[in-house]
Amino acid sequence: MKTTQQKVLEQIKLQEKIQSVGFNIVNCGNCGSVILHECNDENDIECPYCDTVMDKSDCPDFLYTGLELNN
Repeated sequence: MKTTQQKVLEQIKLQEKIQSVGFNIVNCGNCGSVILHECNDENDIECPYCDTVMDKSDCPDFLYTGLELNN
């Protein structure tokens, strides 16, 4: 049976695969909704749920290296 940490690491690896083809999964910095966006897009991110326009740095990655240490 896998530990929670091992399962989270698997999720992070899947996110990294998604990022390797040019997409990312982030949380809206305003409402917290999950947003998909293109990594190479130079434009700000507009949340489709709350219509807030933000810089990419205002939208934290949904999964990230180090997340496994929080469990």
